Amino acid sequence: MASESESSSEPDEEEVIDEQDGDDEQVDSFERMDVLALPIRAKPLFHNNREEVEEFPLSESKDGLQSTSILVGDGLFRVVKTTLHQDGVPRIDVQLVMDAEVTGFQHIIEKPSPIEMGLPAGLAVLGLVLMMIQSLSSMFVGLSLFLIGVKFLPTKLEQHKLLFSSCGNSHEVTLQTFGAFMPSFRASMALVGPAMADYMKQGVLDASDVNDLHAQLRTPPVQPTNEQQLPQLPMPVTPTEILPVQGSVEPAQVAGEVPAVMESTPDETVQTATAPAGPPVMMSTPPKPIPAPLPPPISPPAAPPTVAPPAVVAPPIP
Repeated sequence: MASESESSSEPDEEEVIDEQDGDDEQVDSFERMDVLALPIRAKPLFHNNREEVEEFPLSESKDGLQSTSILVGDGLFRVVKTTLHQDGVPRIDVQLVMDAEVTGFQHIIEKPSPIEMGLPAGLAVLGLVLMMIQSLSSMFVGLSLFLIGVKFLPTKLEQHKLLFSSCGNSHEVTLQTFGAFMPSFRASMALVGPAMADYMKQGVLDASDVNDLHAQLRTPPVQPTNEQQLPQLPMPVTPTEILPVQGSVEPAQVAGEVPAVMESTPDETVQTATAPAGPPVMMSTPPKPIPAPLPPPISPPAAPPTVAPPAVVAPPIP
Protein backbone atom coordinates (compact mmCIF):
# COMPACT_ATOMS: atom_id res chain seq x y z
CA MET A 1 0.00 0.00 0.00
CA ALA A 2 2.81 2.39 0.81
CA SER A 3 4.44 1.76 -2.54
CA GLU A 4 1.15 2.49 -4.32
CA SER A 5 0.72 5.82 -2.47
CA GLU A 6 4.30 6.81 -3.29
CA SER A 7 3.84 5.96 -6.98
CA SER A 8 0.59 8.01 -7.13
CA SER A 9 2.18 11.04 -5.46
CA GLU A 10 5.08 11.14 -7.92
CA PRO A 11 2.86 11.75 -11.02
CA ASP A 12 0.98 14.49 -9.12
CA GLU A 13 4.24 16.28 -8.38
CA GLU A 14 5.29 15.96 -12.03
CA GLU A 15 1.96 17.48 -13.19
CA VAL A 16 2.36 20.42 -10.79
CA ILE A 17 5.91 21.04 -12.05
CA ASP A 18 4.72 20.90 -15.69
CA GLU A 19 1.94 23.41 -14.96
CA GLN A 20 4.41 25.77 -13.28
CA ASP A 21 6.78 25.49 -16.27
CA GLY A 22 3.90 26.25 -18.64
CA ASP A 23 2.91 29.33 -16.61
CA ASP A 24 6.51 30.54 -16.59
CA GLU A 25 6.72 30.16 -20.37
CA GLN A 26 3.49 32.14 -20.80
CA VAL A 27 4.78 34.92 -18.53
CA ASP A 28 8.06 35.02 -20.42
CA SER A 29 6.34 35.12 -23.82
CA PHE A 30 3.98 37.95 -22.79
CA GLU A 31 5.46 41.31 -23.70
CA ARG A 32 3.95 44.52 -22.45
CA MET A 33 3.33 47.34 -24.91
CA ASP A 34 4.10 51.00 -24.37
CA VAL A 35 0.82 52.72 -23.51
CA LEU A 36 2.37 56.22 -23.66
CA ALA A 37 3.62 55.99 -27.24
CA LEU A 38 2.35 58.82 -29.44
CA PRO A 39 0.00 58.97 -31.19
CA ILE A 40 -1.98 57.41 -28.36
CA ARG A 41 -3.74 54.11 -29.08
CA ALA A 42 -6.21 51.89 -27.20
CA LYS A 43 -4.73 48.52 -28.23
CA PRO A 44 -1.74 48.66 -25.81
CA LEU A 45 -4.11 49.19 -22.88
CA PHE A 46 -6.18 46.14 -23.81
CA HIS A 47 -3.05 44.10 -24.59
CA ASN A 48 -1.48 44.81 -21.19
CA ASN A 49 -4.79 43.72 -19.66
CA ARG A 50 -4.37 40.38 -21.52
CA GLU A 51 -7.19 41.10 -23.95
CA GLU A 52 -6.25 40.71 -27.61
CA VAL A 53 -8.05 43.13 -29.93
CA GLU A 54 -7.56 44.51 -33.42
CA GLU A 55 -7.57 48.31 -33.74
CA PHE A 56 -8.45 50.45 -36.76
CA PRO A 57 -7.62 54.15 -36.13
CA LEU A 58 -10.25 56.58 -37.36
CA SER A 59 -9.07 59.98 -36.17
CA GLU A 60 -6.25 61.46 -34.10
CA SER A 61 -5.36 64.94 -32.92
CA LYS A 62 -2.44 66.96 -34.23
CA ASP A 63 -0.43 66.52 -31.00
CA GLY A 64 -1.25 62.79 -30.85
CA LEU A 65 -2.78 62.97 -27.35
CA GLN A 66 -6.27 61.93 -28.48
CA SER A 67 -7.54 59.31 -30.93
CA THR A 68 -10.74 57.52 -31.96
CA SER A 69 -10.53 53.88 -33.07
CA ILE A 70 -12.54 50.76 -33.89
CA LEU A 71 -11.77 47.75 -31.68
CA VAL A 72 -12.77 44.19 -32.54
CA GLY A 73 -12.17 41.37 -30.06
CA ASP A 74 -13.84 38.92 -27.67
CA GLY A 75 -17.00 38.90 -29.78
CA LEU A 76 -17.55 42.66 -29.47
CA PHE A 77 -17.39 45.56 -31.90
CA ARG A 78 -16.44 48.79 -30.12
CA VAL A 79 -15.70 52.40 -31.02
CA VAL A 80 -13.57 54.01 -28.31
CA LYS A 81 -11.92 57.37 -27.74
CA THR A 82 -8.50 57.30 -26.04
CA THR A 83 -7.09 60.41 -24.35
CA LEU A 84 -3.76 60.99 -22.63
CA HIS A 85 -4.52 63.47 -19.85
CA GLN A 86 -2.17 65.95 -18.22
CA ASP A 87 -1.51 63.57 -15.31
CA GLY A 88 0.15 61.14 -17.75
CA VAL A 89 -2.55 58.44 -17.46
CA PRO A 90 -4.36 57.34 -20.67
CA ARG A 91 -8.10 56.80 -20.35
CA ILE A 92 -10.63 55.18 -22.68
CA ASP A 93 -14.12 56.55 -23.39
CA VAL A 94 -16.38 53.93 -24.99
CA GLN A 95 -18.70 55.50 -27.57
CA LEU A 96 -20.25 52.36 -29.08
CA VAL A 97 -20.50 48.68 -28.11
CA MET A 98 -22.34 46.14 -30.25
CA ASP A 99 -22.18 42.53 -31.37
CA ALA A 100 -19.17 41.65 -33.48
CA GLU A 101 -21.42 40.43 -36.31
CA VAL A 102 -21.84 43.62 -38.34
CA THR A 103 -24.37 43.34 -41.16
CA GLY A 104 -24.20 46.86 -42.64
CA PHE A 105 -21.97 49.90 -42.84
CA GLN A 106 -22.49 53.40 -44.23
CA HIS A 107 -20.16 56.40 -44.46
CA ILE A 108 -21.84 59.82 -44.79
CA ILE A 109 -19.90 63.04 -45.44
CA GLU A 110 -21.73 66.27 -44.65
CA LYS A 111 -20.40 69.46 -46.21
CA PRO A 112 -22.24 72.79 -46.56
CA SER A 113 -23.11 73.66 -50.15
CA PRO A 114 -22.07 77.01 -51.69
CA ILE A 115 -25.66 78.28 -51.31
CA GLU A 116 -25.73 77.33 -47.63
CA MET A 117 -22.48 79.23 -47.12
CA GLY A 118 -23.01 82.20 -49.45
CA LEU A 119 -26.60 83.21 -48.65
CA PRO A 120 -26.22 83.65 -44.86
CA ALA A 121 -22.81 85.30 -45.30
CA GLY A 122 -24.27 87.73 -47.87
CA LEU A 123 -27.13 88.66 -45.55
CA ALA A 124 -24.70 89.30 -42.70
CA VAL A 125 -22.48 91.55 -44.85
CA LEU A 126 -25.50 93.46 -46.20
CA GLY A 127 -26.72 94.01 -42.67
CA LEU A 128 -23.36 95.48 -41.65
CA VAL A 129 -23.45 97.89 -44.61
CA LEU A 130 -26.99 99.06 -43.78
CA MET A 131 -26.09 99.63 -40.14
CA MET A 132 -23.42 102.14 -41.22
CA ILE A 133 -26.06 104.43 -42.77
CA GLN A 134 -27.14 107.23 -40.46
CA SER A 135 -30.81 106.33 -40.47
CA LEU A 136 -32.95 104.64 -37.86
CA SER A 137 -34.86 102.47 -40.33
CA SER A 138 -31.72 101.35 -42.20
CA MET A 139 -29.96 100.50 -38.95
CA PHE A 140 -32.94 98.41 -37.80
CA VAL A 141 -33.13 96.53 -41.12
CA GLY A 142 -29.36 96.02 -41.15
CA LEU A 143 -29.34 94.60 -37.63
CA SER A 144 -32.16 92.20 -38.55
CA LEU A 145 -30.35 90.95 -41.67
CA PHE A 146 -27.09 90.53 -39.75
CA LEU A 147 -28.74 88.42 -37.04
CA ILE A 148 -30.54 86.27 -39.63
CA GLY A 149 -27.29 85.66 -41.53
CA VAL A 150 -25.40 84.69 -38.38
CA LYS A 151 -28.27 82.43 -37.28
CA PHE A 152 -28.28 80.33 -40.45
CA LEU A 153 -24.52 80.08 -40.95
CA PRO A 154 -23.41 76.40 -40.91
CA THR A 155 -21.72 75.46 -37.67
CA LYS A 156 -19.62 72.65 -39.18
CA LEU A 157 -17.53 72.95 -42.31
CA GLU A 158 -17.09 69.15 -42.65
CA GLN A 159 -18.56 66.28 -40.68
CA HIS A 160 -18.29 62.49 -41.12
CA LYS A 161 -20.89 60.01 -39.89
CA LEU A 162 -20.32 56.25 -39.67
CA LEU A 163 -23.43 54.04 -39.47
CA PHE A 164 -23.00 50.43 -38.24
CA SER A 165 -25.90 47.97 -38.52
CA SER A 166 -26.29 44.76 -36.52
CA CYS A 167 -29.39 42.64 -35.89
CA GLY A 168 -31.62 45.23 -37.55
CA ASN A 169 -30.36 48.15 -35.43
CA SER A 170 -28.23 51.05 -36.67
CA HIS A 171 -25.69 52.91 -34.57
CA GLU A 172 -24.16 56.24 -35.56
CA VAL A 173 -20.71 57.65 -34.75
CA THR A 174 -19.90 61.29 -35.63
CA LEU A 175 -16.34 62.43 -36.35
CA GLN A 176 -15.31 66.09 -36.47
CA THR A 177 -12.47 67.50 -38.54
CA PHE A 178 -11.74 70.39 -36.17
CA GLY A 179 -8.42 69.79 -34.40
CA ALA A 180 -7.74 66.51 -36.23
CA PHE A 181 -4.53 65.63 -38.05
CA MET A 182 -5.97 65.88 -41.55
CA PRO A 183 -3.50 63.66 -43.52
CA SER A 184 -4.14 60.64 -41.30
CA PHE A 185 -7.86 61.46 -41.05
CA ARG A 186 -8.20 61.49 -44.84
CA ALA A 187 -6.32 58.19 -45.09
CA SER A 188 -8.55 56.53 -42.48
CA MET A 189 -11.76 57.76 -44.11
CA ALA A 190 -10.55 56.46 -47.47
CA LEU A 191 -9.69 52.97 -46.13
CA VAL A 192 -12.49 52.41 -43.60
CA GLY A 193 -14.96 51.34 -46.30
CA PRO A 194 -12.81 48.55 -47.83
CA ALA A 195 -11.73 47.42 -44.35
CA MET A 196 -15.35 47.09 -43.17
CA ALA A 197 -16.30 45.22 -46.36
CA ASP A 198 -13.53 42.67 -45.75
CA TYR A 199 -14.57 42.41 -42.10
CA MET A 200 -18.19 41.60 -42.98
CA LYS A 201 -16.99 38.95 -45.48
CA GLN A 202 -14.17 37.28 -43.53
CA GLY A 203 -14.82 38.36 -39.93
CA VAL A 204 -11.28 39.77 -39.56
CA LEU A 205 -10.48 43.48 -39.36
CA ASP A 206 -7.19 44.11 -41.18
CA ALA A 207 -5.58 47.41 -40.13
CA SER A 208 -2.02 46.82 -41.34
CA ASP A 209 -2.37 49.10 -44.38
CA VAL A 210 -3.75 52.07 -42.48
CA ASN A 211 -1.16 51.67 -39.70
CA ASP A 212 1.70 51.69 -42.22
CA LEU A 213 0.23 54.73 -43.95
CA HIS A 214 -0.15 56.60 -40.65
CA ALA A 215 3.47 55.85 -39.76
CA GLN A 216 4.62 57.25 -43.11
CA LEU A 217 2.52 60.39 -42.69
CA ARG A 218 3.95 61.02 -39.22
CA THR A 219 7.54 60.59 -40.41
CA PRO A 220 9.23 63.99 -40.97
CA PRO A 221 10.29 64.62 -44.57
CA VAL A 222 13.95 64.18 -45.49
CA GLN A 223 15.70 67.46 -46.26
CA PRO A 224 17.24 67.35 -49.75
CA THR A 225 20.96 68.08 -49.97
CA ASN A 226 22.30 70.82 -52.25
CA GLU A 227 25.28 68.76 -53.34
CA GLN A 228 24.71 67.24 -56.74
CA GLN A 229 27.04 64.60 -58.03
CA LEU A 230 28.27 65.38 -61.53
CA PRO A 231 28.09 62.48 -63.96
CA GLN A 232 31.51 60.96 -64.53
CA LEU A 233 32.49 60.63 -68.16
CA PRO A 234 33.99 57.28 -69.17
CA MET A 235 37.75 57.43 -69.59
CA PRO A 236 38.95 56.37 -73.06
CA VAL A 237 41.00 53.22 -72.90
CA THR A 238 43.67 52.81 -75.58
CA PRO A 239 44.43 49.23 -76.55
CA THR A 240 47.93 48.09 -75.68
CA GLU A 241 50.03 46.40 -78.35
CA ILE A 242 52.53 43.69 -77.45
CA LEU A 243 55.44 43.58 -79.88
CA PRO A 244 57.41 40.35 -80.21
CA VAL A 245 61.06 40.48 -79.19
CA GLN A 246 63.35 39.35 -82.03
CA GLY A 247 66.60 39.12 -80.15
CA SER A 248 67.49 37.36 -76.98
CA VAL A 249 66.71 39.24 -73.80
CA GLU A 250 69.70 39.76 -71.59
CA PRO A 251 69.11 39.87 -67.84
CA ALA A 252 69.60 43.22 -66.19
CA GLN A 253 72.89 43.55 -64.39
CA VAL A 254 72.58 44.87 -60.88
CA ALA A 255 75.70 46.77 -60.00
CA GLY A 256 76.59 47.79 -56.53
CA GLU A 257 77.99 51.09 -57.66
CA VAL A 258 75.64 54.01 -57.89
CA PRO A 259 75.96 55.85 -61.21
CA ALA A 260 77.28 59.33 -60.94
CA VAL A 261 74.72 62.02 -61.16
CA MET A 262 75.43 64.42 -63.93
CA GLU A 263 75.16 68.01 -62.87
CA SER A 264 73.26 70.00 -65.37
CA THR A 265 73.95 73.68 -65.62
CA PRO A 266 70.96 75.81 -66.38
CA ASP A 267 71.10 77.52 -69.71
CA GLU A 268 71.71 81.21 -69.54
CA THR A 269 68.73 83.10 -70.71
CA VAL A 270 69.53 85.77 -73.28
CA GLN A 271 67.11 88.62 -73.53
CA THR A 272 66.89 90.05 -77.02
CA ALA A 273 64.86 93.10 -77.91
CA THR A 274 62.27 92.40 -80.48
CA ALA A 275 62.18 94.75 -83.45
CA PRO A 276 58.86 96.57 -83.84
CA ALA A 277 56.94 95.52 -86.87
CA GLY A 278 55.04 97.92 -89.12
CA PRO A 279 55.51 101.59 -90.17
CA PRO A 280 57.09 104.03 -87.73
CA VAL A 281 54.73 105.87 -85.46
CA MET A 282 55.32 109.50 -84.44
CA MET A 283 54.70 109.99 -80.77
CA SER A 284 53.45 113.53 -80.05
CA THR A 285 54.69 115.13 -76.86
CA PRO A 286 51.98 116.51 -74.60
CA PRO A 287 51.87 120.35 -74.34
CA LYS A 288 53.42 121.91 -71.31
CA PRO A 289 50.96 123.38 -68.80
CA ILE A 290 50.72 127.22 -68.77
CA PRO A 291 51.71 128.59 -65.35
CA ALA A 292 48.91 130.37 -63.55
CA PRO A 293 49.42 134.13 -62.81
CA LEU A 294 50.55 135.01 -59.32
CA PRO A 295 48.16 136.99 -57.10
CA PRO A 296 49.02 140.70 -56.51
CA PRO A 297 51.15 141.42 -53.46
CA ILE A 298 49.42 142.51 -50.28
CA SER A 299 49.96 146.22 -49.50
CA PRO A 300 51.40 147.04 -46.07
CA PRO A 301 48.99 148.40 -43.45
CA ALA A 302 48.50 152.17 -43.51
CA ALA A 303 49.71 154.40 -40.62
CA PRO A 304 47.19 155.24 -37.92
CA PRO A 305 45.39 158.57 -38.44
CA THR A 306 46.88 161.60 -36.68
CA VAL A 307 44.66 163.78 -34.53
CA ALA A 308 45.19 167.51 -34.94
CA PRO A 309 45.54 169.54 -31.70
CA PRO A 310 42.65 171.85 -30.84
CA ALA A 311 42.97 175.46 -32.02
CA VAL A 312 43.94 178.02 -29.36
CA VAL A 313 41.31 180.70 -28.97
CA ALA A 314 42.52 184.09 -27.68
CA PRO A 315 40.66 185.54 -24.72
CA PRO A 316 38.29 188.38 -25.54
CA ILE A 317 39.60 191.98 -25.27
CA PRO A 318 37.83 193.98 -22.58
